[in-house]
Amino acid sequence: MEYINQIFDFLNKYVKQLKIFLLLFSLSSIYVYFEPMQTYTSFWSLSWFFLIVVMFIRPLRDLFPKCRILNFAAKFRREMWILVWIFGIAHVLWFAIISQYEAWVFGVFTDSYVWQYSWMLFWGMLAFLVSLPLLITSNWISTKILGRHWKTLQKFSYLMFPFVAIHIYLIEKDFWPLIPVFFWIILLVIAHFKNKNNKKSMSDGPKWLCVPCGYIYDVNVWDPDSGILPGTRFEDIPADWLCPVCGVGKSDFILLKEEITVSESEIVSLNYLTNDVIELKIDAKKDLNYTSGQFLNFAMKDSEGDFNRSYSIANKEWNVYTFLIKLTTMWRSGKLLRTKKLGDKLNYNMISGKFVLKNTKNPKVFIATGTGLAPIYSMLLNTPAEISKKLYFWVAKASDLFYTDNLKKFKNLEIKSCTSKEEVEWCHFGRIDLQDDNFEANTEFYICWNPWVVNETKKVLMTKGFKNVYSEEF
Repeated sequence: MEYINQIFDFLNKYVKQLKIFLLLFSLSSIYVYFEPMQTYTSFWSLSWFFLIVVMFIRPLRDLFPKCRILNFAAKFRREMWILVWIFGIAHVLWFAIISQYEAWVFGVFTDSYVWQYSWMLFWGMLAFLVSLPLLITSNWISTKILGRHWKTLQKFSYLMFPFVAIHIYLIEKDFWPLIPVFFWIILLVIAHFKNKNNKKSMSDGPKWLCVPCGYIYDVNVWDPDSGILPGTRFEDIPADWLCPVCGVGKSDFILLKEEITVSESEIVSLNYLTNDVIELKIDAKKDLNYTSGQFLNFAMKDSEGDFNRSYSIANKEWNVYTFLIKLTTMWRSGKLLRTKKLGDKLNYNMISGKFVLKNTKNPKVFIATGTGLAPIYSMLLNTPAEISKKLYFWVAKASDLFYTDNLKKFKNLEIKSCTSKEEVEWCHFGRIDLQDDNFEANTEFYICWNPWVVNETKKVLMTKGFKNVYSEEF
């Protein structure tokens, strides 16, 4: 046993090199152009072999989390997916070359006879189609954009396994390809119930909460799809790891120092400021420990089940908290809030967030777009009138503007608002540009925008030597 551990300790030092070797190995698929007849059996066999390995790693790891062979193999799961695809495509090319179906390759989506050619082609093409979205979105940009929907897309692609098995069965006229699928389904069911029990008895060790979506990282649950091994401390997870549910980074997780308790609030005001932006006020029934710029995490429930959504607090008056929320239809929370009315109940669990107003006398510059105005508005309310303030507020068009009268009431505040799609009476046309403005060296910048623009704006300001630049973490 000790000898085996030494072998894996040695191999773990060369994981990156082994991943490169696997990717280089995929280049052998080029050989299909030179010897298509000889490579036919080899390529589909390789693709099928790697597909079986990839599909079995996940449920087996759930059942045997301490198995070093499975944990080591899981590190190469993504590379093996790539090999499945590359050798699978090489197999399809063989079909096109040897069977002289070049027209089929280029007309596959338009020529109806292809789908009628045989059930063999039908199931093979079905396997290709269900896995194509995962191939296209297997990158960090897509993961960020799709968030929790990426996991759904990933699970949908698992249908490729039985579809390929049926495809091979129709070719071989033998049931052997269906046998691994049968055992895989059994393992999935067993692993599902095991994971369900694990979540009910999570460890007493530290737990980390993803603030945007409510996902909890626990060392006993880990994240097998991202190659995070059982027992991995949150501090030891790679910096580029993303939340498996919503796709935010490690910086958006907070350490849970105590169990989360859910409280009930009541909607006391709900006004539409634009077609899709509401001013929501809730009575939290108690005074919460709130710092200007933070957000409240709502515990919601719809037909799909429980979920969490965080919204920045725009104002606080006694126990009444104000939010500026865009009701985006692609988000579950947006759909749910559209159904709410005065007097309805909303559950929440805690206030959090590192994006807070600094208690200094330095000049303040606030930059926001859309409902990103919420934490900025809260900061404006809590900035002394005598301090120099400047607000950059950007929206697409006139109908997207809101709180204009509220903003004009602030003393010693210079407002620079603009619309990107049309001229508006009190806004200039175009995009926010900080290049031509002169700021004092000790100016504090508070930015609430989309992540890409925030990063670009930070670069511009830091290049100019400004150090006090703050933004939301997600």
